[in-house]
Amino acid sequence: MDPIPTKPIIAALLEPLPPLKQGRNDLADESIVRLLVRGFIDQSLAAFQEVLHGRLGEDEAIDGINRQATALNSVFLGTSGLDSVVTHPWNSPDQLGAFLQDVVALEYPEDDCVRAMLIHLATQLMHALRLPDEERNEEVEALTLDAADLLLGRAPEEDDGFDIDGE
Repeated sequence: MDPIPTKPIIAALLEPLPPLKQGRNDLADESIVRLLVRGFIDQSLAAFQEVLHGRLGEDEAIDGINRQATALNSVFLGTSGLDSVVTHPWNSPDQLGAFLQDVVALEYPEDDCVRAMLIHLATQLMHALRLPDEERNEEVEALTLDAADLLLGRAPEEDDGFDIDGE
């Protein structure tokens, strides 16, 4: 089976959302950031389901998730070149990348920290899939909010869902 396409998903998510922003998606807008994080989570969960049902190989799923994370890395670090996205000084490796390096304790270059954080998020999603339905839904929601907070420059609370230590 063909790998799950990622670029069309990113492009679709970045289409202007008229009710939210008149023609452009502002990365300082919490609702836009949450939408992008949720899109990544939904794509990751879909890939995990495809693997579980034998319709996609593990390597293909990992590659698709990584492509999605790489595309979002360029969006959040302001290097995507997409006219439909409004970035700010925060959306740069020396700002957002350095923040993620510090808060999430990532040992990656600043210009790759959004991708690394999203891959870490996908790993946490795999662990959440082992939980009972109600707990799983709560965990996925907590992970979504925490990841969006990180991308907006807010460190998660100590006892929140985004496990900085990876445990």
